Amino acid sequence: MNTLFQRFFVLSIAATSLASMGSAWAAKLVDVRVVDEQHLAVTWLDSEVDYDDSGTGANAFRGHMSRGDDRIVEYLPKLDTQAVMRPTSFSIVREGGRATSPAAVWRRAKVIGTTHAWPEPPHALEHVVFLKLAEPMVEDATYTVRFNDRIGSDRSDAEVTFNPDSGVSEAIHVNLYGQTPGSTSEHLADLYMWLGDGGARDYSAFEGNQVWLIDAESGERHPAGTVGSPRPRSNRDLGRFDFTASDVWPIDFTLPPNAEGPYRLVVEGVGSSPVFAVSHDSLRDPFALSVIGFYYMRIGEPKDARVPAPRQPRLIPGEDPPGFQVIRTTLNPKHPDWESLRNDPWDHKDWSAYVEPGEPTNPNAYGGYADALDWDRRHRHIQIVWDLCLPFLLTDGQPADDDLGLPDSGNGIPDLLDAARYGADFWLRLRDGDGNYSMGINNPLRDKSRAYQAKAEPWMAWANAANAAILADAFRATGHSDLSNDYRDEAIEAWEIAGDRDLDHSRQLGTTQASGRDMKALAAACLFNLTGDRAYEEAFIDSCMVTNPGNRAGSSDWYRQNWAVAAYLMGSRTVPGAKHRRDIVRQLESAVHDYALARHVRGFRSWPSRRSTSGHGHFQSVAATQPLMTAHAIAEDSELRDEYLAALIGEADWGLGRNPLNMVLMTGPDAQTGIGTGMRHVQDIYTSGRNDGTPGLHPGHTPFMNANPWGGGNFMNDPRGWYGSRGYPAWQQWPYGEALWQARYCFANNEFTPQKTMSGKSALLGYLHAVTSTPNE
Repeated sequence: MNTLFQRFFVLSIAATSLASMGSAWAAKLVDVRVVDEQHLAVTWLDSEVDYDDSGTGANAFRGHMSRGDDRIVEYLPKLDTQAVMRPTSFSIVREGGRATSPAAVWRRAKVIGTTHAWPEPPHALEHVVFLKLAEPMVEDATYTVRFNDRIGSDRSDAEVTFNPDSGVSEAIHVNLYGQTPGSTSEHLADLYMWLGDGGARDYSAFEGNQVWLIDAESGERHPAGTVGSPRPRSNRDLGRFDFTASDVWPIDFTLPPNAEGPYRLVVEGVGSSPVFAVSHDSLRDPFALSVIGFYYMRIGEPKDARVPAPRQPRLIPGEDPPGFQVIRTTLNPKHPDWESLRNDPWDHKDWSAYVEPGEPTNPNAYGGYADALDWDRRHRHIQIVWDLCLPFLLTDGQPADDDLGLPDSGNGIPDLLDAARYGADFWLRLRDGDGNYSMGINNPLRDKSRAYQAKAEPWMAWANAANAAILADAFRATGHSDLSNDYRDEAIEAWEIAGDRDLDHSRQLGTTQASGRDMKALAAACLFNLTGDRAYEEAFIDSCMVTNPGNRAGSSDWYRQNWAVAAYLMGSRTVPGAKHRRDIVRQLESAVHDYALARHVRGFRSWPSRRSTSGHGHFQSVAATQPLMTAHAIAEDSELRDEYLAALIGEADWGLGRNPLNMVLMTGPDAQTGIGTGMRHVQDIYTSGRNDGTPGLHPGHTPFMNANPWGGGNFMNDPRGWYGSRGYPAWQQWPYGEALWQARYCFANNEFTPQKTMSGKSALLGYLHAVTSTPNE
């Protein structure tokens, strides 16, 4: 199944029973669902995509597919979209009552799949038709919805019962994984619904309605709050997007004392949320899924290491594939030819014109993280290491989970730190004949016989100094002294190789820009924590823009030094016998709070979405809250600390279901651990795990969710132009938070990168898991 509404319905408690069978050769009726007491949603498919996951053929385990690996299953004739808009095409009968037609009918349609032949037709389309009833439904009454033959439905009628205590309504938006008791005084949920060409549902009459928390096992009801006043819709939300296309009514709720177990949130007159957990470690599973997602970005893992299988081949020189080589070149972003290479130079597979004399190879060039569905490993991935280490600095060694179901699990190192180490080790292996550090490796030739290593430059020495130093500091926090010492020495070696070069040279990373000086500041802060050598502290102060009174934290550029500032501040708190300068500590603390309030908390307080991430262009799914995490870690005022935590949880909640799609914005579930089973997860996007013998894609990957064109006129680069134009109504009317077309072939919409959409989320979930988990009493 490849449809948003269809998955929503089959993965939650069934709300209808289909009462009669019609022609099999017509639009496929999926479900009839209650939106609220006066609205129903009816969903049809005109086709679906059937994907091959046999694990056979030339592209098995490699991520990509060929024509013939998928096919369209059509239900013909398709839904008559003119007939279905007529109220007289429907009759609604309450048991024992008379038939009435709806007072109004509205529709939305969305592309839900294409084959590898895209943009050639056909494509799969989902239709959702909203029926406004002439009068509100009666609780516990059953209604039969009948469809006129001219609609073209494969079924002639369906039954639905209005039971708010158990009937799931898509108008209620909440974290689907669950809530942690004691983490905040109030837990976030929202009430709103976009009705296609009917616009936004007005829930003003529901303000003040009772909100209940119902134990899904015992049925016990607990008063949990009321529907609040609306936050007006806004195109000035995060990134200046209108995520909801609707006013948003908060339905924030409290948990009953000693709550533990499965619950559902119920709003009088509307319905229920899906069942979610109330648990002392409710964030552990989504955190684990995000770490599992990083595992499936690794290059170099054996095929049988895990289920589903990691991507293949391993690209290990001299091992897999046989004869594979990584050849050193003179090409890097400073080369005069760099910008002239077509498209993305890292995707340009043949760098043979730039091979160093004698064609020297690097037999140690293996590992690292793939750049989304490509195979290249580029300098932009450096931020991954910093993000994955950050929670350990902020919490003095947490999250300690070493049992997330990975091949690394049980080795005595937290799995998240293993993920950071996997990235850092790769960059340390990219040395040239003079011991300098390379910028990365390009996409290999199509036959996977060779790949090319970019030329080294001093900026990468600073990158390796920063990587190794923050990893060493994280190992200090977790008590792994031998590993801490090893990476400390690697950091010092890279520092000495960098010298004073490339300090003002700057390059783009995942969600930030970093100069050699920024990375020197990070390495210096960590090395001071590790060695106590005042020379490193002076180097940090000299390199840190925040210690310059003329450049306070209100500057957007300050974000790029957050990791360095966090390392210095947390070292002053956690390093035994720390002698960090108190004047610098106070100055940095003030700057951190200024930045967090201005750049993160302000949006949480005012935006309809209540997100707290910083904006990153078209990529709406990015969770970049690293400065806010730092602010929470150092906050001593209890009210301020509580607000920071609420804002962090608000961002996590958004990605875990409190969004217009009512969906966890990571692929899943995971076949080996079962994490995410029963959850509403993103399914078909442009990622790995295709045709590998396991249904679905690799778990734990967060798509960009970009609708805007990237330029160039290619249909792949213009999601709203291709997908949006084939849906209804016009894309400009849709909530931007629904900018996800679940099809496997549009990188501009639903690809991702580990450094942009994954590492910040893993850091956030890991940090929250560490600071909110409480012992199970």
